[in-house]
Amino acid sequence: MLTILIASEQTERLAEIARLCAQCGSFQTLALSEAPARIASHASQLALADMLVIAHDRIGPAQMQGIETMRQQHPELPCILVTDAVEPELLIQALRTGIRDVLAWPLEQNQLGDALRRLQAASTQRRRRSARLVSLLSCKGGAGVSFLTGNLGHALAAQGKRVLALDLNRQFGDLVHTICDRTPPATLPDVCAQIDRMDAAFLEACLTPVAEGFDVLAGAVDPIKAASVRKEQVEWILSLALPHYDFVLVDAGQAIDPVSIGVLDRSDRIGVVLQPTIAHARTGRRLLDILRALHYPDDKVRLLLNRDDRRNELDRAALEQICGTPVWQALPEDAAAVNAAISHGEPVLGMHRRSAIARALQSLATQLAAAEPEPRAGGEPLSLRRLLLRVKAA
Repeated sequence: MLTILIASEQTERLAEIARLCAQCGSFQTLALSEAPARIASHASQLALADMLVIAHDRIGPAQMQGIETMRQQHPELPCILVTDAVEPELLIQALRTGIRDVLAWPLEQNQLGDALRRLQAASTQRRRRSARLVSLLSCKGGAGVSFLTGNLGHALAAQGKRVLALDLNRQFGDLVHTICDRTPPATLPDVCAQIDRMDAAFLEACLTPVAEGFDVLAGAVDPIKAASVRKEQVEWILSLALPHYDFVLVDAGQAIDPVSIGVLDRSDRIGVVLQPTIAHARTGRRLLDILRALHYPDDKVRLLLNRDDRRNELDRAALEQICGTPVWQALPEDAAAVNAAISHGEPVLGMHRRSAIARALQSLATQLAAAEPEPRAGGEPLSLRRLLLRVKAA
């Protein structure tokens, strides 16, 4: 999937161009609120893009100079310019700087679509390292999503992988405190509030280091601040983080909304965490039905059975029959080891390496680390989901 960076000072134009891009094909869009005169200073954002769309009402000498500087620094990045007045002199200047297309505002979908397809045909996606994105969520609180996300991240890091855990739970997210006793330098809402100045170095300073190769971006401690977190902000954070890690694990909590669905769209694997009870089976089936309605393929969505033992309220066969899908991995009931690790704010693999839950997490980490990256879903269903979510959000 190609990444399009859209740069404009005008919020309405950013949103409209992103909407049109989503309708034009399988594109991921990132927004940059900046004028053309200063766009060259955002090197980290430009490095993430496969295409660039610059939108400004009128392109004066200062704006054109900024575009020329950017083109000198990133000559391989194909660019489209969108402006109110498309004059012959502007066309000549734009072509001299290497801009591929100059389009008039307001844009039409077919006009932008044709320009994007021309760029796509003439360019190749930049090769960059990218992490496997794994999201865990549940239908009920207390299922163990935060514990599993943090401790699975630690188990992967123990196998030599670079791992980031992102706490997307916006109702008192406490993932970091289940595996670490440090005070986080920043939380997800703090990072989102400064998204305009965010680059890879700034993001790194906001992370909580847990162990070698394992960092956590702490979740919201205030639900009111958490409500300000937006889908495009989280997508920007992921775009900055993915090239620097082998795995990014997301604790998506229990929310199915535009923010979490934006993450699920990009995920290589979605793990639905259940416990072997009738209450979890009933609501878990509803969650799986929602994910199927969002067109996530069955081989992308996997069932994780937590707190499994011989005295289950529901046996595994009954749970699988209710949910309509097999259990991917069963994690054993090990209350003593889990409670001790959480109480001390340490990973269970560090405190109780020989415990049943630690061995199960090591096995799951080995399975994930050995798996080949899977192809992402096609563009049409993804674009439709995004369009419907924007309509609902509006």
